[in-house]
Amino acid sequence: MRKEKGLSQAELAQQLKISPSAVGMYEQGRREPAAQLLVAMAELFGVSTDYLLTGQARTPAEIAALTQMLLNRVAASDRRLEDRTDRPFSRQELAVLFAAMLME
Repeated sequence: MRKEKGLSQAELAQQLKISPSAVGMYEQGRREPAAQLLVAMAELFGVSTDYLLTGQARTPAEIAALTQMLLNRVAASDRRLEDRTDRPFSRQELAVLFAAMLME
């Protein structure tokens, strides 16, 4: 995708704010990018992170099913939060809550 976009390794590295050697290592399979960098790459190339990880694009039906599953889980979490007593949140509960808030 880098070559299709007409970018050198140095140009891609500059856009992603990483070193050119890191780009080379990713392309050679000698190193794996962090999740945050995968998101930046997906945005830059106009593809999903799934595509970057698997090389296969999701079908619209798969995307709809995944979206519905995520919405159902967020709704279930909302219901659990509404039913809470006054006890403090656990770290795991806070992580789920913040993740759901960021997705909205």
